[in-house]
Amino acid sequence: MTFRWLAIALLLGACATAAEDTTRYYLLPKPKPAERVVFTDDTVALRELDLPLYARAAEIAYIGASGAVVVSDDNRWADEPARAMTRALAGSLREAIGAPVVVEPWGRAVQPVLRIDVVVDRFIGTPGGEVVLTGDFQIVRLDDRQTVSAQGFDITAPTADASFDALTRAHSTALARLSDEIVIAIRNDAMEGS
Repeated sequence: MTFRWLAIALLLGACATAAEDTTRYYLLPKPKPAERVVFTDDTVALRELDLPLYARAAEIAYIGASGAVVVSDDNRWADEPARAMTRALAGSLREAIGAPVVVEPWGRAVQPVLRIDVVVDRFIGTPGGEVVLTGDFQIVRLDDRQTVSAQGFDITAPTADASFDALTRAHSTALARLSDEIVIAIRNDAMEGS
């Protein structure tokens, strides 16, 4: 009789443990669009974001209490991070400039007037703290291959709380702020060109 109760207790314990080991997958929330800029209907091209290795991982990386980069096995991106972040930035830019924004690889028939390259040095946050996004972007006019803007960015976005949901929303906010900075550079180039 004791053996049967022991077996039932072990079985129930295993079921409870299995229920707790649920992995959560997060989509990158849609960034809020930047202030709209009057631009032509010409196409803008965005190359895939060049992300650090930890930011390319399926597991969501964060800064732990010791200051080390930690990846969470239980909290993952639902899409390939470089692809999702590039497409989110493209969508934010598209809404802000009111022009088509294509992501590489774009077809031969597409003739963009500008190409945006973004190299990310740091894109990571602390649950309950903030997300930091730093790096450089370059905007190249494709008709004459001239760089119209090359500048660094240093963006922070606070997290609302210590949850991974808040951490992913802060990633999205940081991308929206990067979009704002790129839009300002495009606007300045458009003003100088007119």
